Amino acid sequence: MPEQEPDEQERARKGLGQVIVLPRFSLPFPSEIHPDTDSVIAHASQWALTTGLVPDQEGVTRLRRGGIMTAGPRLAPRASFAVACLVCDWTVWLIVLDDLFDSGELGAQPELARIAIEDVIAAFRGRPQGPARIGGIAGISAAAADLGRRFTAQSPGPAWLIRFRRDAEAHIWSKVSEAEQRAAAGFLDVPSYVALRRVTSAAYTYADIAELAERAAVTERARQSPSWEWMLAAAADVWLGIQDICSCAKEVSAGDGGLNLAAVMARSAGSTVQQGIDDAYRWVCQRAGDLAACRAHLAAAPLPGGADGAPGAAESRYLDALERLLGGHLTWNSKDNPRYPQAIPLA
Repeated sequence: MPEQEPDEQERARKGLGQVIVLPRFSLPFPSEIHPDTDSVIAHASQWALTTGLVPDQEGVTRLRRGGIMTAGPRLAPRASFAVACLVCDWTVWLIVLDDLFDSGELGAQPELARIAIEDVIAAFRGRPQGPARIGGIAGISAAAADLGRRFTAQSPGPAWLIRFRRDAEAHIWSKVSEAEQRAAAGFLDVPSYVALRRVTSAAYTYADIAELAERAAVTERARQSPSWEWMLAAAADVWLGIQDICSCAKEVSAGDGGLNLAAVMARSAGSTVQQGIDDAYRWVCQRAGDLAACRAHLAAAPLPGGADGAPGAAESRYLDALERLLGGHLTWNSKDNPRYPQAIPLA
């Protein structure tokens, strides 16, 4: 057999030119969808147009064709209609923001990214908006301002709103961190990547949304428990792992493998992308097991009672909602999203 040239060896290691296959997920999370999904999607379509998130009806059509609108109803299947619309709009907004940074110059130029995100966060906080300093941001900022107002109106309480805004702004700001990582052209090890990805995947933001969607008011004392923190970390890892496995081929083909768990695992182990996907799936299954163990531990030692006074009742409702959130996330990424087919050729 003729010896491969170095660039051919690198392509082979990455799996380029080959077909990679995603795992057949078997995770213990129920998946539901909101009963008013069609109406929620209709609302999100009009909202995206009205706020200027998309410029015209063709922009709305692209969002609907891409399966993006279905994510929200999957993630808040038992929410009131108003909250379901809010979660759907938020999710659509995040995906539009991510796509802008993933595919354009903003995602590779940290200083431009910083200016853009400063404007977006200012709008999200409700500050008066001047002219956009970066092209393509005006509609995103207008939509962010609307979302900020609505989350404040729907908030179950001041503590929740403070926590949600902290987590949401950390996620929005992480667009700058990702731009810095791309510009540096470096590679993170697995633990460093996971720590970053817990923020960039919006895992903690959606963990907050699970509490909002089902009005499961977890006490602040419960949240300060180490067991609760371990549980949230395990849930975040399941969330980010699902997301990265399903998007791996798309990101590697686009040259963005440095910001994908499966690709990072493959590089760290000196293996192929397919092996990285398989390793990432084993890790996700392990973290799902950790989540189940945390829940069993919490059930054996109930945390202080919630607002209704029943020991652990609010926390139990929240954990049920969190598992439905993960199940909806899995279904949307692995089945509903046409951008993430099961078998994908790497260019």
